[in-house]
Amino acid sequence: MSSSHPRRPLPQPRQLRCEECGTEHQLTIHAISALGAGGDLVSVSYTCRDCDRFQEHTAYASDVVAALHQVRFMAQVIIFGDDYVHCGYPMEEAEFEIERLCYRSSGVSAVCLPTRVLRCRCGFQLEVPE
Repeated sequence: MSSSHPRRPLPQPRQLRCEECGTEHQLTIHAISALGAGGDLVSVSYTCRDCDRFQEHTAYASDVVAALHQVRFMAQVIIFGDDYVHCGYPMEEAEFEIERLCYRSSGVSAVCLPTRVLRCRCGFQLEVPE
């Protein structure tokens, strides 16, 4: 059976390393998301502190875990799957909601996004779109 949209193979997993300067230890990890149900593959995004290059690619979960033990810098908030993590713990939704993310343009009505406020145990708060 032929399909008009053939499946493309997933990109090959690779090590966390800056493609520009080759460092493995000056990376700031921003997000980690599981790919598929098996949990062996993840999508990881990070920035190199040496050359400021942002990268996102597929990696083995075990490689990302090993890199987390070696990385010296973490983003203030890491997106881990559906959770926002600060201070090493998932942030929890605050008891109140606000709609503040708005965009106005000439000739167009304001567009506002519903948001939610997440709070860390330490008191840090973050407003994210729903």
